[in-house]
Amino acid sequence: MAIEALGVTIMPEWFACEGIEAVLDRVQHLGATAIATSPYVMEVGSSDDGGREPPADGEAGKVRPLDRDLWGRRELWVRTAPAFVHDRARYEGLRYQPLPPTPLTFAQHDLIDRVCVAAAARGIAVYLQVMAASPPGYRVQFAQGHIDDQCFGPEGPAHRDRVDRNASLASPHVAAYVAALAAELAARFPGARGIRLDWPEYPPYDLRSALFDFNPAMLALLEQRGVDPVRLRTQVMAWTKGVCAAATAAAARGPAAVQTALSGAEWDALTTGHGSLAALFAAKKAAARALLAQVRVALDTVPGPRRRLEPQFFPPPFQHISGGPLDALDGIADAIGIKLYTMHWPMLARYWARDLIGNADAARLDAVTAAVAALFGLTDGLDHDGRALRYPEPHEAHPAGAIAQHDKLLEARRIAGPIPVRAFVHSYGPCDDVVARYSIAARTGVPLWINRYGYLSDAKITALARVRAAPASR
Repeated sequence: MAIEALGVTIMPEWFACEGIEAVLDRVQHLGATAIATSPYVMEVGSSDDGGREPPADGEAGKVRPLDRDLWGRRELWVRTAPAFVHDRARYEGLRYQPLPPTPLTFAQHDLIDRVCVAAAARGIAVYLQVMAASPPGYRVQFAQGHIDDQCFGPEGPAHRDRVDRNASLASPHVAAYVAALAAELAARFPGARGIRLDWPEYPPYDLRSALFDFNPAMLALLEQRGVDPVRLRTQVMAWTKGVCAAATAAAARGPAAVQTALSGAEWDALTTGHGSLAALFAAKKAAARALLAQVRVALDTVPGPRRRLEPQFFPPPFQHISGGPLDALDGIADAIGIKLYTMHWPMLARYWARDLIGNADAARLDAVTAAVAALFGLTDGLDHDGRALRYPEPHEAHPAGAIAQHDKLLEARRIAGPIPVRAFVHSYGPCDDVVARYSIAARTGVPLWINRYGYLSDAKITALARVRAAPASR
C-alpha cells in the first residue's frame, strides 16, 4: 500500500458548504493524495446551542478567524450531529453511547459516503478522525465525558478551565467506547483507509494539566504498578511547590534567571522520565498505550483489509508529560502524527507561566514565559523579550523556532523507531509563514499533513503548490 506524501485535514462542513468536487479540486491542485475528515455533519447554530467555529483554543484562539468563508462567515456558532445512524448494538452495556441522529443526520446522511467515493475516483485516500478520549468523539467542543471519568490533579478537583476536554485515559469506559467507535467506523465506511485518533494522551497545555491524572481509575493502575498513590501525590505536590517558588523568586530578574532557577528545581523531571514525576508519567504512558492497543484489536475484528491506525501526539519532549507512547506502538500504530501547531506554542508557554507564578505583573509573566519556551525547546534559544510570545494574530508569523520545529520532528522519528512519523503543519497564519513552516517540516523528509482546510486560502494553496512543484522540494 502506497504511503501518502501529503494529506489535508478537511472537516465535513467544507464539503457541505463548498461542494465535494470543488474541495477535492483544490487539495488535488495542492498535490494531496490523502484527506482526513470526521463522521459528523454540521449546520449554523447559535451561542445558546452550539460551539464556536473556529475553536477558541482556551480563549487565546479567539483572534483567529477562518481564511475561507463557511456559509458566508469567518467566525460563527455551529451545531453538529452524527453523519450516520449508529448501530447501537455495538455499544450495548457501555457507559458511553453515540449521539442519536437528528434531522440534520438524515438530511446529510450520505455526505461522508459521497466524499469517500469521490476521493477514491481521484486516487485520494480517506481517513476518519475522531477524538481518542472525549466521548462522543466527533469534535472537542462537544465532549460529554462522565463526571466519574474526569481528569484530576494531585489536589483532587478537576481542572475545567483548560484547552482540551479529554477524560481519563485510564478509564475502561473511555477506552471501550473509542474502540467500539473505531470498529464501527471501519465497518460503516469500508472505503476509508484508516482511523486517525486525536489526543490519545494528556495534552500538556498548562502546568495543572501536566499533573494529571489522579482519577480513581489511574490510582488503581498506579497500585497495579506497585506505586503508592498517596506518596506519589505528596511527591508531585512538593515538586510543584518547588518549581513555582523558584520561578516566582527569579521572575523579576529576567528570563535567564528564571531558566536557571527552574533548572535547579528539578525541572528536568518533566522531560527526562526520571525524578519525582516519573511514576506518574509512566502510568499515563501505560494508560495511553493500553487504550490504543484496545482500538487496534477492535479494528482487527473488522472484515476486509487492515485498517490503518494513526494516532496524533504533541512533539518531543512533551511525550514524557502527556503520556504519548511514541516508542511503544510497534504492532499497534501504522504511523504516528506529530503536531507542529506552532500558534499553540507561545500560548502553552504563557499558560505554564501563569500557573507557575500566578497573577504577577506583565514583565514577570513575560520573563517566565520566555524561560518556559526555551526549556521546552519552543524557541531557538532564550528569547530575552518574552512579550512577543503570545498567540499570534492572523497577520503575524508564529513565534516558534525554525530549528526547534525541525529538531522535534527528527527526535520524534528517532523515538518512534520502526513506526513511520507524519508531520502535521497548521495552515493558520500569514501565507509566507505557512509556506516557511511547511518547508521546514518538508526538509526533514517526513511525509506531511496540512491542518486545516478552513485556513487554506486559495492564495496559500497556490503558494504551497508552487513550493511543492519546485525542483528542490522533490
